[in-house]
Amino acid sequence: MSERRRNRRKNERKKHQPKSNITKKDKIIAFVVIVLIFVIAAIAAVYYSLHKSGLTLF
Repeated sequence: MSERRRNRRKNERKKHQPKSNITKKDKIIAFVVIVLIFVIAAIAAVYYSLHKSGLTLF
């Protein structure tokens, strides 16, 4: 195999590498954490609103 062909193949392999090292598992975990933060914030807002109006939940 000629050197030029070898270098071309090596360059093609480098092009197909992922741009980031973030795995699919990490993306799923991040999405779940964001959703949980949103849900907790919504529950806290509702609880605060009801507490401010004079109702007690717990």
